[in-house]
Amino acid sequence: MISPYYSGYNVANQKGINFMTSELSFFQSIPPINSISEITNLDHYYDVPADWHIVLTDVKGSTKAIEQGRYRDVNSVAAASITALLNNVKGIDIPFVFGGDGATILIPPSIVPQAGEALLATQALARDQFNLELRVGIVPVREILASKLRIRVARLKVSNNFQQAIFTGGGLSYAEKLFKTTPEKYTPPPTDTPPQADFHGFECRWQEIPSTYDENLTLMVMSLVTGTVQNNDVYADVLAKIDQIYGNPATRHPIAVKNLHMALNPAKLKTEAKVRSQDTSWRTLRKMWINSLKAWYAMRFKVGRWGGYKQILVESTDHEKFDDTLRMVISGTVQQREQLRAYLEEQRKAGKLVYGMHTSSHALMTCVVFDYFGRQVHFVDGARGGYTLAAREMKMQLGDLEKQEE
Repeated sequence: MISPYYSGYNVANQKGINFMTSELSFFQSIPPINSISEITNLDHYYDVPADWHIVLTDVKGSTKAIEQGRYRDVNSVAAASITALLNNVKGIDIPFVFGGDGATILIPPSIVPQAGEALLATQALARDQFNLELRVGIVPVREILASKLRIRVARLKVSNNFQQAIFTGGGLSYAEKLFKTTPEKYTPPPTDTPPQADFHGFECRWQEIPSTYDENLTLMVMSLVTGTVQNNDVYADVLAKIDQIYGNPATRHPIAVKNLHMALNPAKLKTEAKVRSQDTSWRTLRKMWINSLKAWYAMRFKVGRWGGYKQILVESTDHEKFDDTLRMVISGTVQQREQLRAYLEEQRKAGKLVYGMHTSSHALMTCVVFDYFGRQVHFVDGARGGYTLAAREMKMQLGDLEKQEE
């Protein structure tokens, strides 16, 4: 946190685009839906413009890094790639999804050169500060359309401060396949000078957050059914079953105000310092610690609007989303998880879907905050592996299917 009394929009990046155009207003002009249950209604989706591009980032070897206990580093690098791109369109909403060990961001053609440089800078950050390899690519939407697939986007109103992008059409999955098959085709060209990116807004100042109940379940579900209507029916049934077992999104929310505690140990601020300034000196950490202490005081003693900040934060989390795969972090009991797994296993054996689960006692939160009482998003993952390990189980199920078809 820059200061507990700062509430203005960050304008540090002079290379960003500050004007409003029709292409930049595309996403924020989409009428929002109010519930994750509405994602199966195709009337809410709009085709992404054909001249846009898909930015893909992925931490290579993320599973191994997580097994080494470096899950916070993996999350931070993925979130940093989103931060760098958002700082190129100041004040404008563009659609993106955080995947734990990577991200997907849709960008208009006017910022492709700046996006390429920002991605290369994030790649260098991952290598130099975290000893991680970040794969980055930019895939033209036209290539997806040429393959008879679509990328359609809806807008889920999570709060007044955050609108979650929801994707369907199969195009993003195909873009990821293209990127991983021929990465050299989509990697941004090298720059003549060291690439630069603006990571202001990135924050990582909260301790791991304990589950409200027994555990946090990180869940991924992907339909295998062909046909748009039938495919949507699979997700509608899954969401209805989750509602039945866990209750509504508020009841199953993995983050509770009472469980939010700031990390006040200066050593715990190194991750943020690595991203924001690539400087973990004592002087930098001390300055961050002082600002954190001020923020803690303001929240603890309800100075101005800061007494309600934790609630603002909770309302701006990305704990439920969809990008051709349903992704959720849910707080619940062991019995609820076993009941859900039994249902999903039944659907898997019927050939309708594949899924992945990971359980942990805590959630991990990485934040992008441009205005403490305005534009912000808080990325939620299950601690100690979350989405990355849930994806591993889902990929194993897909691999078993491929073997059966041989």
